[in-house]
Amino acid sequence: MCSINEEGAEVFEEFKPIEPLELKCRKCLIEDGNVVLQKKFVYCKTCFVPMVTHKFRATIGKSKLVNRGERVLVCVSGSQSSISLLHMIWTGLQQSTYKRLTFDPVVLYIDESVLHDYPQDQVNKIKKLFEKYGLTYHIVKFAAAVYSDNCLNEDINVDQYNDKLQNIFNNLSDLTLKEDMLMKLRKRAITKLADLLKCTRMMTAENEHKLSIRLLSNVALGRGSQISLDIGLAVNNKNNDKTSLVTIRPMRNLSAKEISYYALFNKLDDFLHSNFLTATSEDESIQKTTERFINDLQVNFPSTVSTIFRTGEKISEKTSAIAYCLLCQGVMDVDMSPSSAMEATKYSKYVSLMGVKALKLSLKELKNEETNEKKCNGCKCRNKQDLKEEIVESLCYACAHIIQDLESLDDLPEEILNKEKDRLQFKKMEEQIKDFLL
Repeated sequence: MCSINEEGAEVFEEFKPIEPLELKCRKCLIEDGNVVLQKKFVYCKTCFVPMVTHKFRATIGKSKLVNRGERVLVCVSGSQSSISLLHMIWTGLQQSTYKRLTFDPVVLYIDESVLHDYPQDQVNKIKKLFEKYGLTYHIVKFAAAVYSDNCLNEDINVDQYNDKLQNIFNNLSDLTLKEDMLMKLRKRAITKLADLLKCTRMMTAENEHKLSIRLLSNVALGRGSQISLDIGLAVNNKNNDKTSLVTIRPMRNLSAKEISYYALFNKLDDFLHSNFLTATSEDESIQKTTERFINDLQVNFPSTVSTIFRTGEKISEKTSAIAYCLLCQGVMDVDMSPSSAMEATKYSKYVSLMGVKALKLSLKELKNEETNEKKCNGCKCRNKQDLKEEIVESLCYACAHIIQDLESLDDLPEEILNKEKDRLQFKKMEEQIKDFLL
């Protein structure tokens, strides 16, 4: 650190040498350390594994999220975090009476090989792993889970569904939109399977590092109102009309480094789990840029991830939500003031498309003007572009960008299209009888 003395000359203070890191475990104070967390916390192998397991068990036991005998869908993707989650649950089922986990796990693996190049024998290896643990499991093709209501049937022909699923992602040119769409379709598929398997809880394996990246990515994508849904400990699917399905993230208090060492000490082998961002440039998507930003900070500031994550926990869900997105089932901002950022973005879009004429009209008049221009020869029929605009009205800001980038809506799941048809029919009936209502 530099300073100026009485004569005006700069002198430099000598830094004190950094004290050597304590090599003994901070918990037992006997064994030599094997793991260093946040550059200062040293643990031996004997103390580290129980510490990580305790964090996991404490998260599940918090507020009694899972009841005795309840069916829980455990989502395993093949990643290191999900394999560690499966091992922790299996270990908990083998414990003595007072420590034993009391819920009934149903393991699920969704095969996404239709979108990514996975080894041909990967499904067989995962099947052997599940059989080794002796838990009830299901392996489902991703396309079948998205489109078919009978996706648990192994004899179902998925070729027709594979083509539709590939068409969706082939029409999306932006990697940011591809990855975002993949996450939303995967969430819909897991929710459907949980309903078919009669599970009232489902566990996913997102760790603290991954959730921190998702938090900042959501803000950049315009999903700020959905942060609590995407990183919360226990999220109730209020949009599900049939059952109350709660998503639990028991690994959220564990860092990526803790999970890596847990897998290493327990000799757990993970499987190839790629996505659209794998082996891509760091500047090609918002998610990759966010990941690089957090990783670079984490190197010199070990508390970066935990600080971001704890800040996101303070963002609570809106209790007065009256509308949910048709695609991602997240909260929609419906009551917005004319000065909101979203309205300003919409107005900027119309000005760019319509030129000087847009400056003389309000945003509502611009929408009516655009609708009139799309009518064919003055008739009242609607073309496919009009249908897309109708669906966009039922989507949140981020999902609207995805749908607008698609050339055709025919490849979307029937459930989405049917819900939109029902909404339009209800809207039409409401317009017909509004003059008779008091």
